[in-house]
Amino acid sequence: MRNKLSGNSVNHPAFRLTVACGIFLGNGPAPANADAAQTYSTPPMTAYTSQMDDPLLGNKYAKPVWNLHDTLGLPEWLSVGVEQRTRYEDMNGTIKANTRGGDQQIALQTDLWLQARLGKFRVATEFMDSRAEGADIGPGKNVGSGVNNGMADPADFIQAYFSWADKDAFASALGSEIRVGRQTIDLGSRRLVSRPNFRNTSNSFTGVRFRLLDNAKWQFNAFATLPVTRFPTSATAIIKGVQQFDQEATRTWFSGGMLEGYKLAMGINSELYLYNLDEADSFDNPTRKRRYFTPGLRVYIKPQIGRFDFQAEGMGQFGTVRYNTTSAHDQQHEAWSEHVEAGYSFDTTWSPRLMLEYDYASGSQNPGAKSTTDSRFDPLYGNSVPDFGPSGIYGAFQRSNINSPGYKLNVAPASDVRLTLQQRLIWLASASDCWGGASCTSSSNLVLQPTHNSGSYVGNQLGLTGRYDFNSSLNFEVGWFHLFKGQFAKQAAATVNGAGTVPGEDVDYFYAQSQLRF
Repeated sequence: MRNKLSGNSVNHPAFRLTVACGIFLGNGPAPANADAAQTYSTPPMTAYTSQMDDPLLGNKYAKPVWNLHDTLGLPEWLSVGVEQRTRYEDMNGTIKANTRGGDQQIALQTDLWLQARLGKFRVATEFMDSRAEGADIGPGKNVGSGVNNGMADPADFIQAYFSWADKDAFASALGSEIRVGRQTIDLGSRRLVSRPNFRNTSNSFTGVRFRLLDNAKWQFNAFATLPVTRFPTSATAIIKGVQQFDQEATRTWFSGGMLEGYKLAMGINSELYLYNLDEADSFDNPTRKRRYFTPGLRVYIKPQIGRFDFQAEGMGQFGTVRYNTTSAHDQQHEAWSEHVEAGYSFDTTWSPRLMLEYDYASGSQNPGAKSTTDSRFDPLYGNSVPDFGPSGIYGAFQRSNINSPGYKLNVAPASDVRLTLQQRLIWLASASDCWGGASCTSSSNLVLQPTHNSGSYVGNQLGLTGRYDFNSSLNFEVGWFHLFKGQFAKQAAATVNGAGTVPGEDVDYFYAQSQLRF
C-alpha cells in the first residue's frame, strides 16, 4: 500500500494528531517529508528499520513520523530506531500431532537498530528480543500447539556487520556493496531465503555478502555464510524466558548467488539463482545433514493499475539427506516446487486487485528412514506466509508436499486501510507422505502421517485480514483464518508417544497486532 503525504491528507484528523504528537514527543521540527508531495511504500508489520535504508538504491519507505533521530537531534551519519510489535493469537481446534483443544499466546517483538555511516563505510547492529507470553509448553503435555524458538528468542543480536558501499564503484557507474558479519538476508521472492515478516523471530547468517548492480538493468547478489542457530531450543527454557545467546552452526555452510534482470521485454523481470546448503552437526545439535543444491528461475511483471500482471517461479532441489539423525544412511534427494500467479489491478474505487495462484511442492512416494530416495521439497530459510497464511501458533502450511490452487482479493477502501480476502484448496502432492513440515520426523511433534484411508485432501482454508495505518509510526492489523478440514486432516495419525490422532473439528485462528516505530 502507498501513503501520500500531500494534498488533502494534510487536513486529515489523523495527520493533525500525528504532527501534534510528534511535536509533543520530540519538541523538535516536523519531519522533513511532512509537506513534500512524495509517495512512499509502507513497511510490513514487523521490525523493519534496518531494511529501509539501502545504500545503493536509497530509501523508498515512509519515515516514522515519531522518530528518535529527529527528536534527539542526532547527526546525519548516525541512524537509530526502536520498534515494538505486540500480537495476540488465539486458535480453536488443532492441526498438529499430539495436541488437543486450542491455544493462545501474546507474541512480543522489540527491536533496536543502530548504524553509523563513515563515508562509504557502515557499522551496524540490530538487537531483537522476541518472547511468547502465555503459550503452552506443547505436545509433551498433550495440550496446545507448543512454543518453540521460531516463536521466542530472548535478547539477542540478529545483526552485527561492517560494510562498504559505493554507488559508482571505481568510476564504473555500477553500484557495489560488501557486507561482512552477522546479517539478515532477503532475496528475490523470499520463498527460499528471507527475513520473516510474520514470524516472531528472525533468520540470521554470519559471513560475507556481495552486491553489484546497474540500477535500471540488473543486480547480482552472492553470499557465503554460516546459518545462526537460535537458542534456547528447549520449550521449558523458552517458557521461563531463559536467555542464551545464538550461535553460528560452525559446521554448516549456506551459500549461493542470484542474478536479476529488470524490464527485459514487455516489462518482464527475471531472477536466476543457485543456493547450496551443506549441513553437519554442531555443538551437540543433531541435523538431517542436508546437502542440497537448489537452482531456480523466476519471471514476473509487477502489478500496475489497469493492467494484468503475472509471476512464475520454478525451483529444483537435488543432493542427499538423512531423516534419521542417528543413522549413517544417506537418501538421494530430488525434489521440486513451483509457484504461478496471474492478477489484474482494476482502475476503479477501492483499487481492487484479483489474483489467481497455484503452488506445488513435491513429496516422497516412499518416505521413511529405510528408503533410498527422497522427494520432499525443503523450503530452506524461506517465508511461507505470503503464499500460505500465518505462522505463529497456526503455521498450517509450508512449501513441502503440497498441491494447492487459490485466489486473493485486495481492496483499499481508504488510503490508510487495506483488506485482503483469500482462499486455498489444499491437497498433498503425495498421499503417502506426511503433512506438517519439511522434516516430518517424530522429533518435530507437529506432523501427521498418512493412514490407509486418509487420502490426500487436507482441506479448504479461508482467510480475511485488514490493516490500518494510523500514520507511518503506528500500524494495526487483524486477521481470521478458518480451515475446513478434509479427509487427511481428520484421519491422519499422530507420530509421537501414541497419543492419538488430531480431532476432526475445523480450526479457527485469529490474531490482532500493533506495530510501533520510533
